[in-house]
Amino acid sequence: MKKDVVYPLRMSSRVREALNQAAKKDSRTIASLLDKIIIEHLAQEGYLRGPEFGTERREFPRKKITIPARTFVEAGSKEESFPGVVLDISMGGVLITYPKGSDIIFTSMGELPRFELCLELPRIDEKLCFDCDVRHMHDTGTEIQIGATFGDTEENCLQKLNSYLM
Repeated sequence: MKKDVVYPLRMSSRVREALNQAAKKDSRTIASLLDKIIIEHLAQEGYLRGPEFGTERREFPRKKITIPARTFVEAGSKEESFPGVVLDISMGGVLITYPKGSDIIFTSMGELPRFELCLELPRIDEKLCFDCDVRHMHDTGTEIQIGATFGDTEENCLQKLNSYLM
């Protein structure tokens, strides 16, 4: 959706700080968070309708699943492994969740992290591994959800994923 109007907004410093914290938690800018909140509210109340509201805008359709996976993250000179659960997957990427008490730590100081994700899909007889780029992180209070896109991944893995998604 084209964003062609600027709207200045006055708010208390307390609200501004709360927005700043919420935006950091979602790895967003305050403007992006406000845009999301406003669109969700207006769509929910029926003021916004159309193909760009309430429908899937991603390039690839997602498939909801619940399968265990392992995330491999480079930590200095060594590689650490963390268990997680894939909640949905597409040819473009995944949504993974980690329990709140897990040892995985993704922090965003500038560039978002990269990692390798390995999983076994139903009806696929081997482990598939994907290089991933984090796009967003969300702390739900009980878990950490990470949305990631696939980076440089072997064509063989992508073909097997495609056959699973069909």
